[in-house]
Amino acid sequence: MQEDQNVTDKQTTLDENEVNQQNEPQKPKKRGVSWWVYLLSIILVFAITFTGTTYVTTGSLPGQSLITGSNTKLSTQEIQKIQAAFSTIMGDYVGDVDRETLVDGAITGMAEVLEDPYSQYLTDQSAQQLDETIDGSFEGIGAEIIEAENYIQIVSPIKGSPAEKAGLLANDIITAVDGESIQGYTAQEAVELIRGEAGTDVVLTIQRGEDTFDVTVTRDTVPIQTVYYNLVEDNPTIGYIQITSFSTPTYDELVAAVEDLRSQGAEKFVLDVRGNPGGLLTSALQIANMFLEDGDVIMQVEEKDSEPVVYTASDADYGDFQVTEDVVLLADQGSASASEILAAALQESAGVQVVGSQTFGKGTVQSIFDLDADAELKITIAKWLTPSGTWIHEKGVTPDVAVALPDYASLTLIDTSQTYKEGDSSDAIKNIESVLVALGYQTSDADTVFEADTTEAVIALQAANDLSQTGVIDAETATAMMVEMQALIAENDTQLDKAVEILE
Repeated sequence: MQEDQNVTDKQTTLDENEVNQQNEPQKPKKRGVSWWVYLLSIILVFAITFTGTTYVTTGSLPGQSLITGSNTKLSTQEIQKIQAAFSTIMGDYVGDVDRETLVDGAITGMAEVLEDPYSQYLTDQSAQQLDETIDGSFEGIGAEIIEAENYIQIVSPIKGSPAEKAGLLANDIITAVDGESIQGYTAQEAVELIRGEAGTDVVLTIQRGEDTFDVTVTRDTVPIQTVYYNLVEDNPTIGYIQITSFSTPTYDELVAAVEDLRSQGAEKFVLDVRGNPGGLLTSALQIANMFLEDGDVIMQVEEKDSEPVVYTASDADYGDFQVTEDVVLLADQGSASASEILAAALQESAGVQVVGSQTFGKGTVQSIFDLDADAELKITIAKWLTPSGTWIHEKGVTPDVAVALPDYASLTLIDTSQTYKEGDSSDAIKNIESVLVALGYQTSDADTVFEADTTEAVIALQAANDLSQTGVIDAETATAMMVEMQALIAENDTQLDKAVEILE
């Protein structure tokens, strides 16, 4: 929301063009938006949704029509009611009111009353940042967020982003930004606090399960590469491909990855969409098509008051590149929207095994409508269903093979703004000791008291990382601990190990 400005002309009627827009609504222009656009919500990159970015399975649907009819137009009585409220506020409210802000507030209210976290009215800076994101300009922390139960929830951090490097995880709840509570904030309002220029810091208060702690994240340019790949170290006949989001270039990036891995000897593939918050619907359709035969069902889309429309694989529509090798797909609670479309399509229509954990559960489709040069309306326009007609919203896709990561993968982050030393006692100390135990520096069980054995463990860790051996955990030592933990988790990826075992 822009700040209110002093009113110099207190007209108490809507401008003629505003009234005409109420009487004769113009058919909005619909257009697609890339996933990271949303992501960037967090700027994520822009101040928008985030559906939060929602991962929105965003984008115009092929063959989609805009519903029109008498129920989509305001009646004379409704227009008069809105006009009366506008006139009363402009003419009688004791303070200054900016008319544009008032009109924007009315539209914002209409979007909010839907009680849909994926529907949002975007104005001025928010809409501009959304467009900039589409053009590839993003700076922020790189995490997708969504409004959930009066708080802001992280759907997934972007691969290689400041959020991922800081250790933020899917389903973390952000309760405050720089010490300011964001309870009750919209995703857009939260993004406006979280986003910022590269190189600047933002302190997020995170609730993870029963633990609450602060994390300092240094904003940076958010990476836009969406496909990463390599041969599996212990089996060079298996290619590993990670898709971090579904945007415009993802199809071409995936084609290039498969071709390169084939040239290196790959005969089978692990496809990883863990932590992938989604993106463009068209991208999901293109990529699913790679693994299906013409005529196989990719998904179904059910618009308002309509029967589901079935989308089937077609090389003519989605590209003729095919992956015929054996494939296993990895998914987890951070896999959402377009990731779930791909997972369900491959699982149900191609018999591909999904390994990991239950996915996020976003079964709706959003689209962006231009209202004027500086305002856009992002709303949910359809449900998407799996090939069999299942709506996975708020349920997720169930893996064929459920595999959990090691328990230490869910340990809480260490607050780098604090210092911990011998004699301290708290739940944070128990978490720190659990990290030291997992890394092999401490042999005794973790408890809430920082004792001599913990000091010895910290000194050993500091020595291994060429740090001053003080036995005190400062920001530098805490960071080194988290870096080692991330490496340990990567080395003990039980879900990837299972996928490789299946392919072998």
